[in-house]
Amino acid sequence: MVELSHNQEKKDKKEWAIINMFRSSYPYFPIGELEKSESPDFLLHSGGKLIGIELTELKYEREDKLFNLRAHEDFLTYMMEDAQRIVEEKCDYKLMVEVLFSDDISPTVLMVNEEARLLVRQGLAESIANVVSENIPESTGTKYKVDRTSKYGHQKLHPKIQCITILNVTGRWYEGLWYAAIATKVKPLSISSVSQRLVAKNCKLRKYNTSCDEQWLVIIQNSFLMSSSYNSSTAAEALAHHYKSNFDKVFVFERSEGLVTRLDIEKYEDKKKK
Repeated sequence: MVELSHNQEKKDKKEWAIINMFRSSYPYFPIGELEKSESPDFLLHSGGKLIGIELTELKYEREDKLFNLRAHEDFLTYMMEDAQRIVEEKCDYKLMVEVLFSDDISPTVLMVNEEARLLVRQGLAESIANVVSENIPESTGTKYKVDRTSKYGHQKLHPKIQCITILNVTGRWYEGLWYAAIATKVKPLSISSVSQRLVAKNCKLRKYNTSCDEQWLVIIQNSFLMSSSYNSSTAAEALAHHYKSNFDKVFVFERSEGLVTRLDIEKYEDKKKK
């Protein structure tokens, strides 16, 4: 029971960080008070109107039977939590930290025994924490990117890390957001991937808070973490496509760049009105 509460707390912190990021990136976000909720994830009280906001991410896609998705996600999650804890014990900055790993961090890392895996995780967490600690932007809203194009990045980045991006969000967010991904594990932004998310979420919409005047869906895409198979024209087609959804507004939030696109949607015909 305690573990479930802990997991829910972590989930809530992550969602708060993402909604704050979306709010600051979308210039037309209504002024009002946000409240954490379930089904949908947030309620926005704005000008006498109640807006429900649901967050969803494009799902991982990999057919490799040797790849254990849950173990992979746990490995990355615990590693980033360890790195965040190391940094926050030394300073009061609230940061958004994004780490892009090389493809070979998994499943190779996950195929070793538990003790060795823990040592690898600790070593990576300490390496990330050291780089972040030495590159914290002093001003809120300032972002630093550490990759191998500089002498510092070439010398200090772990061999399995391609890039670390650090954004100072102190004073804007109550919690920092630290996350990681592997390039080839992220599902490309396409008409198909967006449509699948819309269908899945549309099926649950009728169970959401019925007192809402509007229901929004925010599809989160880590576009910076795309694999070499990423096709910019395919992504552009996805953002310009006309979709069907019973949400009042649907957005694609490309988290890494802070880009927000409101999708063109048409509601399904209500058969009850026929």
